[in-house]
This record gives sequence, C-alpha cells and structure tokens, in this order.
Amino acid sequence: MLKKSLLALSVVALASGCSVTPNVITPQSLETTALSDIERLAQEQAVEAAISLDEAIARAVLNNRDKKLKSLEAALAQGQIDLVRHEMLPELTASAGYSKRSEYAASASVNFTDGEPDALGPNPAYSVSQGRERDTQDVAFSWNVLDFGLSYVRAQQHADRYLITRERERKVVHNITQDVRAAYWRAVSAERLLSKINPLIDQASDALANSRQVETQGLRSPLDALYYQRELLDILRALQALRQDLMGAKTELSALMGLKPGTQFSLVDVSNPAFVVPELSVGLAEMEEQALQQRPELVETHYQKRISAAETKAAMLSLLPGIQLTAGSYRDSNEYLLNQDWTSVGAQISWNMLDVFKIGAERRMAETREALTEEQRLATSMAVLTQVHLSRIRYEQARKSFDLATQYLGVAERIGEQTRNAAEHKRMSQLDLIRESLNTVLAELRRDVAYADLQNSYGRVFVTIGMDLLPQDYQTLNVEALGQEIGQRFDQWQHSAQGAQSAEAAAPVESVQVVTSDKTS
Repeated sequence: MLKKSLLALSVVALASGCSVTPNVITPQSLETTALSDIERLAQEQAVEAAISLDEAIARAVLNNRDKKLKSLEAALAQGQIDLVRHEMLPELTASAGYSKRSEYAASASVNFTDGEPDALGPNPAYSVSQGRERDTQDVAFSWNVLDFGLSYVRAQQHADRYLITRERERKVVHNITQDVRAAYWRAVSAERLLSKINPLIDQASDALANSRQVETQGLRSPLDALYYQRELLDILRALQALRQDLMGAKTELSALMGLKPGTQFSLVDVSNPAFVVPELSVGLAEMEEQALQQRPELVETHYQKRISAAETKAAMLSLLPGIQLTAGSYRDSNEYLLNQDWTSVGAQISWNMLDVFKIGAERRMAETREALTEEQRLATSMAVLTQVHLSRIRYEQARKSFDLATQYLGVAERIGEQTRNAAEHKRMSQLDLIRESLNTVLAELRRDVAYADLQNSYGRVFVTIGMDLLPQDYQTLNVEALGQEIGQRFDQWQHSAQGAQSAEAAAPVESVQVVTSDKTS
C-alpha cells in the first residue's frame, strides 16, 4: 500500500512540474499600468511658481530618473556588502529528522575466514540495533579559516565597489547640474524669442498676402512682385525653422527636471534677464591640483587600485592550506544506543600541493594587474588635466563670443530703429522692415545662445575640477530647501571657494576663488 502511495505521489509531482505554461500579460493589465504611471508622473511634482536655475537643478537631482537609477545601484552595492559580511560568519547548522520503517532493520553476522565470509547457517541469529521509529536532532558548528580570510578580503573589495558607485553617482549629479544649467538658459532664450517670432511671422504672412493681391490686381510689375514674395517666403522659412529649434528647449529642461512632458511652468529669468558676465579668477595650477584630488573618475581609480591589491591578496590566500574546524551536539532517540546524547569536535586540514606551481604565475598576474591599474589612473589623470585646460579655454572664448554677440545685437537694434523710422516716412518698404526685424531677432538669438554657452562653460569649469554643488544630505531635503542650499553654494563658489569648503565636506575646495559682480544663477 505504501509503495502504491509513493508511486501515485511521484506521478502527481511529475505532472504538476510539466504543466507550467507561459502566462501572457493581458492588454487590460498593460492599460491599467500605463494609466497608473501617467497619473503618478503627473502628481509626482507640482509647479506652483516660476522656476529659477537653483530650483531647476534641485528638481533635477531629486527627480531625474537617471539619477534615481544610480542611487539604486549604490543601494544595491551597499546590500552586497551586507551579504559578504555574513559570509565571514561560521556555519551553525541545526537539523532534525524523523524516520519510520515498516520492518525492523534486523541483520545477521557470520565469520570471515581466509578472505571470504562463511555461509549463512540454516537458523541464523538476527540482531537489531535500531528501532523502527527514530528521531534525531543536532546542532553543528563549522568554520573554515581560509574561507574566512577570503571572505574578509572580498568584503573589502565590495566596500570599495560601493564607494565607486557613490563616485559615479557624484559624476551623474555633476553631469545633470551641467546639463540643467545649459538647458535652462536655452529655455529662457527660447521663451523670450518665441514671443517675438510669432508676431513677426504674422507680419510676414500679411505682407505676403498683400503682395499676392497686388500681383493679382496688376498694380506692380509681376517680376518685382514675385521677387518680393520670394524674399518673404525665405524670411518665413527662416522664422519657422528658428521657431522649430526653440520649441523643444523647454521640453528638454522639463525632462531633465523629471517633469512629465507637457507640464506647464515658467522661468524666472524670462521676464528680467540679467545677462551678468561671470568673472573667473582661478589659477590654472590650482584648477589642476583640485581636479586631481576631487574628480569622481580619479577617486574611482584609487578605489580600483585597492581592489586590484586585494585581488592579489585573495589569490595568494587561496593557495594556502584550508583548515576546517567543527563542533556539534547530537541526539538520537534510538533506544538501542547506550548514549543517546553526545558532542563532537574535530579539525581537518587540506591542501592542494600542486598549487605550489601556481605561485609564480599568480605573482606575475598580480604585478600585471597592478601595473594596468596604475596606467589607467595616469591615463585618466591626463584626460582630466586636458579637460581642465579645455574648460578654461572654452570659458575665455565663450566670453569673447558673448561680447561680440552683444555688440552685434546693439548694431542690429540701431539699424532696426532707423529702418522703422524710414518705414514710417515711406522711405523704405515693408519688406525691408520685416527683413531687419528678422535680423534683430536673429541677433538677439545669437546673443542669448552666446550667453547660454558662457554660463555653460562657466559651470563646466567647476565640474572639471570636481566641485560638489549639493550637500551630503541633499536627499533628505525638499525642492525648496535644496534650491536655497544650491543658491548659497553658488554664492560661495563665486565669492570664496574656501567658504564653500567650510559649509560642507561635500565641497572640498580650499584655494580656488571666484569673483563675480552678481549671482549668475
């Protein structure tokens, strides 16, 4: 009966294991998830007032999806450290069991003569040393000294990898800050110019309609009318292309801030742009020194070097003999045992003696690994120093470009004023007025683009030297508090980088000084 029950149970288990089929997600489930995501993204943030550059950066670092992904990667690395710590602990195993036989495990014994057992007699005497039912309990302690050493080294490596993820998170914050700074000024320029482009498009469209009416009525030479219309169409095409380029600027900024596309918000600097030129007084030698100390990429190479050294240590440890220590307490309910409770201790050593031949190869591999890490660090240092020099050059060039664009805009505005005066006295045509209005808008666009590039290059100087804009506990702050903190740090950077150093350990700069006439954010 028991055999039949076991057979039936096995058949059922086998059938259930083979009955698993793919479960396709239904369209209704996908629709529900999509609607929930849209509602969550829409309600996740509220924009009640005009957004400044400080607040835009605060929103980006708190809500940007790429930033959250890096934060989760750091949390995962922290979890790996906790797991490796547990691997260093010895094993303490508790077990219990119960068994029941249908018959006694009775056995008989015979003598062993000349290497062969004697034949079993006709009436053998059977003996029993175990009951039909028995239960066991034991608690056993086991510790491998070599595994403990290797686990300790691995834990150190995981700790360094966690610190690497923190540095990569810093790098993401730096990149987001820089991207938001550039996107913010592009969006400010776009919003200001779009309010001027649309009326100009309407004016050019009205002039084109009037020209076509003049051509139809024969009030002007057909060829002159067509030339006039062609120039108007060229102007309209340029205006529409310009509007198309500008319309995506605000959407890019909202994406960086983690806002749902289509969210309505305004920018502080649109109505009253300051166009203050940031003055930079930072010694190139100081920039190089700070960059080599603070850049996340270089800090990461130092951790990588420690990981390589630990890998060498782990490789050497793996060649040592393994020592296994055991101890346990056991209990068996078998009534035929004299001692049903007992303890046991033991030690065992094992060593693969052929590992001796691997020592030389492991050492050579370790030397090569450490040399590779050192060369990677030096290559990264050279790349960082190059970026420092380029950021300084680009800042100087961006400042010159902004000065030139400002002068060009001044000339274009004066030409536009003269053109409007002449048009009022009928000394110039409507086409000339529209053309010069377009030139003025384009000049203003170039000035705004140049200023955005100036702000971008100015912020990149601080990114290249690895200065941190955020406090260490920024994740605990809300958007308003973090925006205020960012604004204060901007002031500290611009007036005394040493003051930024004293504010938080997250901004370790002592000798860099930046002077500006006003807050550029």
